[in-house]
Amino acid sequence: MTKKESGFYAYASTPTDIGQTIEQAVKALKTSSKIEVQTWRALDIPGHFISEKVLQGIDNCTFLIADISILNFNVTYEIGYAIGKRKRILLTKNKSIRDNGLTIREVGIFDTLGYSEYQNSAELSNFIESANHSNPLNIPSKINIKSPVYLLEGMHKTDWASRIVSRIKKARFLFRSFDPNEQPRLSANDAIDQVSQSHGVVVPLLSNTTVGSEVHNMRGAFIAGLADGMGKALCILQQGDNPVPLDYRDFVHTTYHPNDINEHIADFAGKVAEAFQQDTKVAITSNDTFLQSLDLGATSAENEMRTLESYYLKTDQFLKALRGEANIVVGRKGSGKSAIFLQVRDRERNKKGNVVLDLKPDGYKLIKFKELILSFLEEGTFQHTIMAFWEYVLLLEICYKILEKDREQHKHDHTLYEPYRALADLYHADGYETEGDFSERMGSLMEKISTEYRSQHGSETNVRLSASKLTEMLYCHDVRDLSKQVIDYMANKDVCWLLFDNIDKGWPTSGLEHEDLLIIRGLIDATKKIERQFEKSNIAVHTIVFLRNDVYELLVQETSDRGKDASVLLDWTDPDLLRELVRLRIVSNSINGNNNFDSLWPKIFVSHYSGEESSQYLIDRSLMRPRFLLNLINQCKSFAINLNHERVLEEDIEKGLIAYSTDLLTDIGYEINDVENNVDDVLYAFIGSASQLKKNEIFQMLEKFGVDNSFFEKIFELLLWYGFIGLLVNEEPKYIYDFNYSMKLMSGMIKNKGDIDYQINPAFWPALMIESR
Repeated sequence: MTKKESGFYAYASTPTDIGQTIEQAVKALKTSSKIEVQTWRALDIPGHFISEKVLQGIDNCTFLIADISILNFNVTYEIGYAIGKRKRILLTKNKSIRDNGLTIREVGIFDTLGYSEYQNSAELSNFIESANHSNPLNIPSKINIKSPVYLLEGMHKTDWASRIVSRIKKARFLFRSFDPNEQPRLSANDAIDQVSQSHGVVVPLLSNTTVGSEVHNMRGAFIAGLADGMGKALCILQQGDNPVPLDYRDFVHTTYHPNDINEHIADFAGKVAEAFQQDTKVAITSNDTFLQSLDLGATSAENEMRTLESYYLKTDQFLKALRGEANIVVGRKGSGKSAIFLQVRDRERNKKGNVVLDLKPDGYKLIKFKELILSFLEEGTFQHTIMAFWEYVLLLEICYKILEKDREQHKHDHTLYEPYRALADLYHADGYETEGDFSERMGSLMEKISTEYRSQHGSETNVRLSASKLTEMLYCHDVRDLSKQVIDYMANKDVCWLLFDNIDKGWPTSGLEHEDLLIIRGLIDATKKIERQFEKSNIAVHTIVFLRNDVYELLVQETSDRGKDASVLLDWTDPDLLRELVRLRIVSNSINGNNNFDSLWPKIFVSHYSGEESSQYLIDRSLMRPRFLLNLINQCKSFAINLNHERVLEEDIEKGLIAYSTDLLTDIGYEINDVENNVDDVLYAFIGSASQLKKNEIFQMLEKFGVDNSFFEKIFELLLWYGFIGLLVNEEPKYIYDFNYSMKLMSGMIKNKGDIDYQINPAFWPALMIESR
């Protein structure tokens, strides 16, 4: 008699009719000579977390069936665990269950894994019996030894979250992360790839009271399950008791104070270090296809900082930045700003005589600082305070970097020893906290300012401070003395670089305010003051601030002397340049033979889709942003790998487009919300609409969605600006990137054409269920 294949069926405890359907389907399978299925009902109640019984059941089974009709933390953990254990996964979903809570679309894991829908026990048992119970998902075996830690980040960079990042850095581990501010949804394939190349994984769980906790914690369950299944060092952290059930204690470290994090990350770091000492080589399966072994890098520059150099496309904007010809680099999200930041930083700090500050101010702390200052200062004093604050922070950070860079060298160089000791004594002045990373040091300064003010003025508001009072409130050091000693020491160095990234990241999705722009303007003005001060002593200082396009446009509008900032625009208009970016990533995989794009692309993708050349078809749906194009390619590639295809076929492109379109809709929605109030989820007004619309039809859809008509024109401009809609010119759609990102050109075309038609970008059609006209 043929040995039965063993399956393990995990499902949530509610609703009961799902459980009854599953149990009936499994009962019907008992008559089969091929399959034996054991069921497990996951309970989200205290005392019933992931028990040894369920994990042993998964270990012993041939395949796992998991029901995702109702998304459940435990079941999600089990799915990740089974994938990590290289078990075949079959996902099921009951069509009759309405999504009342967390949805598959919001979480983003399960739609890329794929699932089968059923209505009754007969359909379910037929699916289980006929499904392929072998061929588990491919898990890459290469460890990223340069960035061995993977971190799940939350939407909001709280003090608790910042401490976790700071302690990982203190452990001297570079890390990769999933950041929902950069990517709105987590794909299963990206999570599998990131966890598999890690020695250690850190999963912070958020309290039920935290905005977005449900989505975040469901992602955390999947990533933690993957790490556990793959045998990775795993650190799950929870802030406070809620919402941890009793039996979490063996899996989760509960923290009540930021210092608790230090201990747990230290223990985790030791486990990661042990993994380095062990033989971690895993035999690469000889059956891996070219597509399975192909690595196109990460879509976020922060996650590929140690590999980016090997395939980085050196654009003219990058070269201008490297020469110090630009002090502001402007680009849309996903256009490559952080890649320039990392490349300039790495090239310049490798030069012995350079001092390079790579600063990423914490948006969360800047918001707190703004609210603090606004609560008690008049606007004139507010502006002066912001600039004085940035000037002080910059001098302190230059000093910090000098002391860090020459910690050993000054002991062996008599010309540096005395100046170094004097600078160190001045820097470690009483009352200044020097521990932690830049974000924590800046937070300490903010806390001091708040304490100083309240000790002198209590709850008094609208105070206008004199220059001497402001100095007393802001500074722990004698700033003139600090500036003089830093400049004197820099005479022994070559160039000082001040690089600022992410300053516009992490701000609330409620629209930028006037004061937010004052913070950026204060930073830019402070860097210029530092440059002038250093230049008097013939010391070169190069500053680059990296900003999103929309933020920069608003900044320019509020600046009286426009044009004084040397900026470069990092927006893409040439499809061939995007092809070259993809080609360099393909070639970095040590491809033999002809390395031109036309020879490489057919090895990965089918040549045409819907009658169009496939690379151009994907580029047309990328909004001309590198990150979006790489996301789309990777989505299609993931489906092809999961279905064991040798290359990406038309059906893989179709599925990849649906997943990508959903991500894109969320992403662009976030970007619009970042700069304008009163437009929440406005893109969903176009669900089921025609692909081509008149302007009055667009306004009708906005009105039907509940948007006040006073916002129609502003929203219409935003839809054009972000490439959601374009103009139909001679029956060809033209989007913002076809007008070299000039709204003036678009507006001129609209005026000249009069009653013009508009087309929704086809990148959004799958998500919005739009049919082409």
